[in-house]
Amino acid sequence: MNQPAPLPFILPGRQIVSVAGPDARDLLQRLVTVDLVGLEPGDCRPGALLTPQGKILVDFLVLADGDTVWLDVPASAAEGLLKRLTLFKLRARAEIVLNTDLLALWSTTPFPGAAQDPRLPGRIWRGIGEAGSEPRALDRFEIEAGIPAFGRDYGEAEVFPTDVNLDAFGGVGWKKGCFIGQEVVSRMKRRGTIRKRSLPAVFAAEAPPPGTAVMAGTVTVGAISSSLGHHAVILARLDRLKAAEHYCEADGQEANIVVPDEFWADLEAAPKV
Repeated sequence: MNQPAPLPFILPGRQIVSVAGPDARDLLQRLVTVDLVGLEPGDCRPGALLTPQGKILVDFLVLADGDTVWLDVPASAAEGLLKRLTLFKLRARAEIVLNTDLLALWSTTPFPGAAQDPRLPGRIWRGIGEAGSEPRALDRFEIEAGIPAFGRDYGEAEVFPTDVNLDAFGGVGWKKGCFIGQEVVSRMKRRGTIRKRSLPAVFAAEAPPPGTAVMAGTVTVGAISSSLGHHAVILARLDRLKAAEHYCEADGQEANIVVPDEFWADLEAAPKV
């Protein structure tokens, strides 16, 4: 006798905002960072709504089904996102709703209606539904991979999308045209001034707490934004890491920091001064 598939976990601290109607995608395409072209059922992309100065007001994961786009949003920012999207709606044929009956879901294996989390491909699947097995956080997976999270590592209007690697996960449509804050973040890309990145770090003992400075000798290269067990996420200055003549440490412990090759490439593109 076949056993029913186990329900995915409920991701606590999340709410679901839907934008539905014939103009839903066009409306969001003009407002948020992510390119919605080609987003189909079974796909999932990160995105954000920015301030005019290019900093993240709120970020989210985006799923879609036809004329309905689902935004998996931090609960603390869901009402604010709803109000801002409604303000920009004007005459667009779109209904914007905070769906209190829906849950953000995740699992380490595929489940019906799920899509791979592009930040943790092959490891985590995300979806939306009405029922889940139990609340369980994703902090361990995210912190081990060096993935920062809204509300844990940063808050409203504190960071640029590139500071938290939104572009590296496919969450910034560099070629899609205008969106709020686009001029600022595009200029950072064109001029090669992307110097801050969130990076994973491993410590031999318990990782120091958030806010701890990361040093290379007497030079501050960054600070821990979150930590769990032996792992931490560090918001670091790549130029200072590259120039460091000492190993990095935090609170007296050596920090083994991993920098992806593409981040070094961004740094190499920066103008030499």
